Amino acid sequence: MLPTNAEIAGLHRSHRPGVAALQGALLRFVAWLDRAGYSGYDQYDLWATRYGIWSRRQYYRRGLVAVPFVAPLAAADWLVPGVRRWLCPRRRYATADAHYLMGFLSLHRALGRASDLHAAVRLASALQQTSIAGFSGPCWGYPFDWESIDGHCPRHTPLVTVTPYVFDAFLELAQVTGDRAYLAYARSIADFVARDLHDTPARRGRASPYTPLDRSQVINASAYRAACLARAAAVWGVPEYRALAQENAHFVVDQQLPDGSWPYAAGGQAFVDHIHTCFVLKGLYRAYQVLNEEELLQAVCRGYAYYRGNLFYPGGLPRPFARGGTRQFRVAELYDYAEALNLALVLRPHLDTQPLADRIAAELVDRWQTPAGHFVTRVSAGGVRNCVPYHRWGQAQAFRALALYFEGRMRA
Repeated sequence: MLPTNAEIAGLHRSHRPGVAALQGALLRFVAWLDRAGYSGYDQYDLWATRYGIWSRRQYYRRGLVAVPFVAPLAAADWLVPGVRRWLCPRRRYATADAHYLMGFLSLHRALGRASDLHAAVRLASALQQTSIAGFSGPCWGYPFDWESIDGHCPRHTPLVTVTPYVFDAFLELAQVTGDRAYLAYARSIADFVARDLHDTPARRGRASPYTPLDRSQVINASAYRAACLARAAAVWGVPEYRALAQENAHFVVDQQLPDGSWPYAAGGQAFVDHIHTCFVLKGLYRAYQVLNEEELLQAVCRGYAYYRGNLFYPGGLPRPFARGGTRQFRVAELYDYAEALNLALVLRPHLDTQPLADRIAAELVDRWQTPAGHFVTRVSAGGVRNCVPYHRWGQAQAFRALALYFEGRMRA
């Protein structure tokens, strides 16, 4: 059973999950995935309906006056999330497919099962079939229309917060299989990331937008791009990739606040939350691993100190928000747990993150997995639990993180 709201805030229990328990949890999840398939529901389903798009547009334009328009969907998402099964179509998500692909590769390396490699290859084929045409290379976005504070984003608009995961997946698949076709495909993805996103010059460096259609200065977008192009520069030695990675990384460093945190966007949305902080820290550290600039590592260390001090409850479990956001509604998020574990695994070469990795892995195995095999999605105010399994919003990330953690334990 998941802990109660009070237990989440005050729990101090910590242990390393056993290898057998980890393997059992992962195989139960794979069995659920085989039954459920890769299409499903999402965090944004209700907001991607015609009414959801209209109501969000009114809210962004009119502010509090439009709260009555968005309140019904917010209440439905909080109290009866399963209603999307009757109102919304099932969709497939590139972000989820990429994470599942990398999770299966970890299982293959850990257990040597051919079935896991075959699953990864099938996912690669599906990703190739769903790529968006018309750009310098393959790219991916969301399969739904989305309304944000910056305007309307049509479905299948390429996103720099989606495409780098597919790049990572194909690069990893090339390393495991030795198939140079996958390596060439990853290179073509890097060409999109380098050439089709229009940077905005900043005081130092450049800010990457979300899409080829906007000029936003969302900080995690620049961190994603810096990490992707830095890794591409390391593999192929392209000076353009390295220069762009430096520009985006310098922008991210300059947006860090004195307390070590990063707001969501430069000069705009100032909330600080768990997953976007993880995205920035992971991206900046991965850029540092290639660029080897000390200021990048120093920024990561300052940011991680803020992260551990402000984005966890006293008992040591992930807190969704440090400032702003919907803190009054969200108590615990699967996505936060998944990204906390992913971040701990990424930062291990420089920081003592193993205790955090052990703690989060144990919580996922012991508390978050349902009898069906998937994970609980969210615990909200009042102890309301959302058990609708969103592939893109936590399930795939949790599977990949646990599989990578399990692979490390098997190698130890």
